[in-house]
Amino acid sequence: MLIQGQWKHESTLLTIPNVEYHHLYLFRKWNQGKRKSSYQGPIECLPELIAACDGKENVFASIVERDLHAAHIKQAWHFLSHLPVIEVNMSIKGCWDDAVQEQSEVFVPLLATGTRDDKKWLKLHADQEYVLQVNLQRLRFGFTKAKQDSKAIAPRFPKSKDEGWFLILGEVDKKELIALKRVGYVRNRSAVSVAFYTPEAPGKYIYTLYLMSDSYLGMDQQYDIYLHILPPSTSAQANPEISDALSDLALK
Repeated sequence: MLIQGQWKHESTLLTIPNVEYHHLYLFRKWNQGKRKSSYQGPIECLPELIAACDGKENVFASIVERDLHAAHIKQAWHFLSHLPVIEVNMSIKGCWDDAVQEQSEVFVPLLATGTRDDKKWLKLHADQEYVLQVNLQRLRFGFTKAKQDSKAIAPRFPKSKDEGWFLILGEVDKKELIALKRVGYVRNRSAVSVAFYTPEAPGKYIYTLYLMSDSYLGMDQQYDIYLHILPPSTSAQANPEISDALSDLALK
């Protein structure tokens, strides 16, 4: 990545200031032991390190204090504690044929379950426009009460750079890009609408949503969206204004 001055194949832990190749063994051998944490180790990447530290500078210091001086640990922690931790929630808005009523929104399950779980397959109509509503929330910003700054921490980049994101919707099996949207700095919460059309043929499809950072390596996320495509909606065909309303929603 150009912003961090690092090759894509290198360990994302090397983006931390003062951390070099010969320090990586410190993270690999670390184990939380009897202390309670959402991650027990070993540590191979930035998200695992963030989970292991859980906002505690003393935990990070205990990992690297053998090889790093106190001043270098402070610089490294300043970078680590300001990395963007983003929580993602999604829903799909559109038109459905229903015996009782036309639904307007269904929530996308994010918990990993088996593909045979019928609850994870969202029933949408073929050849119809829907809007994927993506809600982003920044969690535990900086682990401190410091003033929020939209600038990315990129000491190897020659000028200041605003932190940003890309939302990419695609179908991996067909290597097809379905939708792409640029998202700016997420200060606290941000809602993004991504319009897409369902396939023309009924059946089961798996779309994948990627949240990709334009400033940091290792902070990307991806979510599979399981779609059970039904025959075209008769109500949507009879009322073309529905599609126009969804298009307006996606532009907001």
